Amino acid sequence: MKISHVICVVIMLVSSSSLFGQTKSDSLLIKETALNYIEGLWTNNYERMEKAIHPELAKRVIRKDDKGNYRLSNMGYSELLFYTKTLTPNDEKPEEPFKADVIIFDIASDIATIKITQNKYSFFDYVQLGKISGEWKMINWLWANTK
Repeated sequence: MKISHVICVVIMLVSSSSLFGQTKSDSLLIKETALNYIEGLWTNNYERMEKAIHPELAKRVIRKDDKGNYRLSNMGYSELLFYTKTLTPNDEKPEEPFKADVIIFDIASDIATIKITQNKYSFFDYVQLGKISGEWKMINWLWANTK
């Protein structure tokens, strides 16, 4: 009787980890993808940005106008690549080297949710990624200003 319980527990653990578990490889690839995005933006590196993002991405921010009205502002693939090529960052902390942090909240099957922070821009990102043809791509964003 005890052996059958142990076998059941082992089967449950193995099947749940294969369905919902994250691998170290996926974690590293997700972080690499996130750094390609944020470091690509910082260094105006179009190729790194393009490697990180999906062509059908949606990058959104909630904005408030001078009258206190809120609206959702959207950015797509071509606009993000344009900013990557042309943005001249306002280096708020020139004495500090660029530093980015990636927090992985969840990896399940072929999707992941992360948060990206850094010390040079006054914003942070919450991002959903998808693993497509073996590559992690950033697909959905919600970002916010920190000022």
